[in-house]
Amino acid sequence: MKYWAASFSSEFHPRFDEHERYSNWKIPVINTLVQGPQARIEMQAFCVQQLLEAAAHLSRAADRSQGYYRVACLLTWPWLHQSEVTVFYDREYYLSFLGQQNSLAPIHLSDRLALDVPEQFIEHGHAVTQDDDEVDVQWWCIGERA
Repeated sequence: MKYWAASFSSEFHPRFDEHERYSNWKIPVINTLVQGPQARIEMQAFCVQQLLEAAAHLSRAADRSQGYYRVACLLTWPWLHQSEVTVFYDREYYLSFLGQQNSLAPIHLSDRLALDVPEQFIEHGHAVTQDDDEVDVQWWCIGERA
C-alpha cells in the first residue's frame, strides 16, 4: 500500500473529455484484509492512511488552471474494500458525495482510526445503514473543500 500511494507522487490526472466527471482508484488490497471479523483495526487504519497519502499527492500535483479538480477519499465503514481515491472534475457531482456538512458530527472516522488527514482536507460522514445491515454503516468523504 505504501508503494501504491507513493506512485501518485507528482501525478496529475486531468480530465480526458468534457463529459468525464471523475477518475478513481479502488483500494488495492484483498477484501479480507480490510473488512470482516478477521480484519484488524491497525491494518484498516494503515490502508485508509495510504489512501489519504495517495489523495494528498494528487492534490499537491494538481494544475488548477485546467478547470475544476478536487481530490477525495470515499470510504464505507466498516466495508472498507469499497473505498477509493477519486478526482472530481465536476463540482456538483463532488458535492453529491461530500454533502454540505458532516451529519455524523462530532464523530470523525479520522479520530477512530488515528489518521493523519492532510491539512487542506475536510471530513464529512453520513449514516447509510439499511434495514438488512447487521452493523451500522457509515459513508465518509475525506477530501478537499468543494
